[in-house]
Amino acid sequence: MKISCLVPARNEQGRLSKLISDIVSIEDISEVVIIEGGSVDDTYLEALQIAGIHSEKVQVIKQPGVGKFDAVKWGAKFVNEDFLVIWDADGTVPLDSTIAVLNHAIATNRATVGNRLAGKMEPGAMQFFNYIGNWFFALVWSPILKNRPVDLLCGTKVLPTRIFLQLPNFIEKYDPYGDFTLLATLKANDFKIDFVPVDYEKRQYGETNIRRWSGGVQLLTTTFLVSCWFLWRRIKNE
Repeated sequence: MKISCLVPARNEQGRLSKLISDIVSIEDISEVVIIEGGSVDDTYLEALQIAGIHSEKVQVIKQPGVGKFDAVKWGAKFVNEDFLVIWDADGTVPLDSTIAVLNHAIATNRATVGNRLAGKMEPGAMQFFNYIGNWFFALVWSPILKNRPVDLLCGTKVLPTRIFLQLPNFIEKYDPYGDFTLLATLKANDFKIDFVPVDYEKRQYGETNIRRWSGGVQLLTTTFLVSCWFLWRRIKNE
């Protein structure tokens, strides 16, 4: 099984070259789509230079909207494989951990998500309230996914490409990062989801684009909407 790779990149000029060099060296990845949007540094120019070096495998597109989820949804329109991997440009999930997620997806032909809560976490990699919030949502979502508590917000995901044609608009427009919408859509369409432990390291370049508090409120809203959706589906099918 070959996999397409999406790399959302905003203000990642200093990391992008090394990251793409690592990605294109992986034989199971057939193509790489860098989606740049909203950068205040020269990420876009850096991406174009990289694509010039790896023209047989890498393309660069401009994001029309705002936010990582918008970038991922836009990038999914340009891939050719049946599965794609979302690969965050910040490099906080190390290469060997991402390869472990890829290998599991290829071996099982299942959607596979990185689980930072089960891996090694470098001190300072995740701020305290982010860590608490991740565990909170892991517990709240456990009955929804019918799974043990797992990390729902890790950016490292291998997903069936066709899932992007089935996203519920009334949920995704409230989801700040897209993780909950993707997982809910997978579950609603009876896709198997596996969670693989990954390590988590401190960002080495730039600053996070995550808005912790406002994002947390949006995640609560999204969780409520997903719960209502699944309850309605269950009542409808009874």
